[in-house]
Amino acid sequence: MGYGYFNRLLRVDLTKKTIEAIRLPEEYWRKYVGGKCLGSRLLLDYELYKYDPLAEENYIFMLVGPLTGSVTPGVGKTSFFSRSLLTGGYLDSTCGGRLAHNLKSAGYDGVMITGQSEVPVYLSITDHEARLESAKDLWGKGCFETESILKSIHGRDASTAVIGPAGENLVKYATVHADFYHQAGRGGVGALFGAKKLKGIVVSGGIPVPYYRPRELFAEGFRLIRESRPDQKVRFRIRYGTMSTLDLTQKLGIAVVRNFTDGVSDRYDLDLNRDYLKEHFVVRDLGCFACPVPCGKGSEFEYQGTTYRVGGPEYETMSLIGTNLEVKAEELLYLNWLCDDLGIDTISGGVTLGCAAEAYARGLLDDQDLGLSLKWGDGAGFAKAFRAIAYRQGVGALLAEGSRRFAQEIGLDRDTAIQVKGMEIAGYDPRGTTGYALEFAVADRGGCHRRARPIYKEQDDDAYRFSYEGKGKMVKELEDQRAFYHSLIICDFIPSIYPLKVKEYAGLLSLATGWEISFDKAVQIGERAMNQSRLFNVYCGIRRKDDILPGRFFNQPLPRGRAQGQVLEPARFQQMLSDYYAARGWDEDGVPTAAKLEELGIGPGNLEAREA
Repeated sequence: MGYGYFNRLLRVDLTKKTIEAIRLPEEYWRKYVGGKCLGSRLLLDYELYKYDPLAEENYIFMLVGPLTGSVTPGVGKTSFFSRSLLTGGYLDSTCGGRLAHNLKSAGYDGVMITGQSEVPVYLSITDHEARLESAKDLWGKGCFETESILKSIHGRDASTAVIGPAGENLVKYATVHADFYHQAGRGGVGALFGAKKLKGIVVSGGIPVPYYRPRELFAEGFRLIRESRPDQKVRFRIRYGTMSTLDLTQKLGIAVVRNFTDGVSDRYDLDLNRDYLKEHFVVRDLGCFACPVPCGKGSEFEYQGTTYRVGGPEYETMSLIGTNLEVKAEELLYLNWLCDDLGIDTISGGVTLGCAAEAYARGLLDDQDLGLSLKWGDGAGFAKAFRAIAYRQGVGALLAEGSRRFAQEIGLDRDTAIQVKGMEIAGYDPRGTTGYALEFAVADRGGCHRRARPIYKEQDDDAYRFSYEGKGKMVKELEDQRAFYHSLIICDFIPSIYPLKVKEYAGLLSLATGWEISFDKAVQIGERAMNQSRLFNVYCGIRRKDDILPGRFFNQPLPRGRAQGQVLEPARFQQMLSDYYAARGWDEDGVPTAAKLEELGIGPGNLEAREA
């Protein structure tokens, strides 16, 4: 194989207890690159749409990219791919830390995990070697303790990625927790680990990555870092991280409050704004390995007489747990820490508890129904609920299924569950941003905010923010660009603050691999990834009928703020959806056409030779 890769995927069969390295043809890497494009291809090739996510035949793919291991800004990310237990469709989930760097430095471009162990195990990976170790004494422990024990065994420079009780108990939105402060949070990849009795992965490595023109690649990375350091956007991101996003959503009137019944938070000015949190709790900056923009925040706080440290809060946790559940700052931080330790996605967890709390507030449920109190602002009650979810105790067993299933089983109005395709949406009210309304509806893994980020195009013009025209083409183009980034794998935030966009990353990819990567070819890689993930979803039964938002957004106007009175118009929303399908080259039911698949060189699955 040439440059940028070791061409080694570690395949682990937990049923057979076998471990082997496999290789792919060079043409495969050229066409699919890595990350999202390769991951979505492998889901098709291994025909995971045929298997229940909990079946031993299901795979979890953990992939890095061709720029991983360099000093290119934003490359410290690892992505997991599988069939989602939460939605039954396509799943990718990404985390930071040093996991990606260590895996690449161990001599691997990814890990493929299948089978099911009879007893708890963890996977230890070092330079060109791997073995399974007993996790019997780790099973049942929280994420922080588990990582601490593994680092004491394997060294502080080892990267650790583990699950907590939520993953062990198959909570459908359980996370994988990496290097103490990072999570593969969305879609339930932690539950897939739990189903396989895989407590975690430990990775160490020290093998140089072979790049085509390493001096120029590293020189360009250092130049970008040096020249961008004084930039105000970079300095602002380092100072506040994602905490400042709540300023934007509050200003635009699209913050999440009481299960999406309001778009303006009364707690924002009290103690849920960036300056209050920065002044009272943040004690240090945190970053992924070798990242020049340490946007993570390490906070220290006291709760009920005990001092805790946590990574965060990030915006989505501030939104879906903080303003959504209306808890105080200290309670927000404790619930953040608790979810991290238990291994619970704060987005799906916060929205699911918001659904239950709304029903409680409306008198549709009471303490006897739930076995606990879920009043807005009751941090202790929500903490009790999160523990019940992680251990599937009482009503927690149903809440662990997600908001859609919870609403169905309890007999609530289905629109109380704020989700798309079974995955809860993130912290932007779509009544105040038609771009996000479309993006949430069509996102391949469910109600996801990371596929396109259209609010950046809409935030300075309210008329455009509320309009429907041109949004299909805009979302399609943004998705393709970001899918290219996610194939490298690049952090979402770097292109928004660095002079690094598709053209520049394509040039860096050429320096790493020796391949000529034009702008058009780079965008086509992203388009190929998006069509492959949609094709996988089609095989899982997903169609236009599933590309829809809860009815609340169509019939309940926002009550105040800059989006006051806004509501989605059903006919115009459907036209916007048709515009998106047309821009994608899909039919009116949202199925990629044969002509589009042929144009992108996409086979239906299991047709192309994959192992060399």
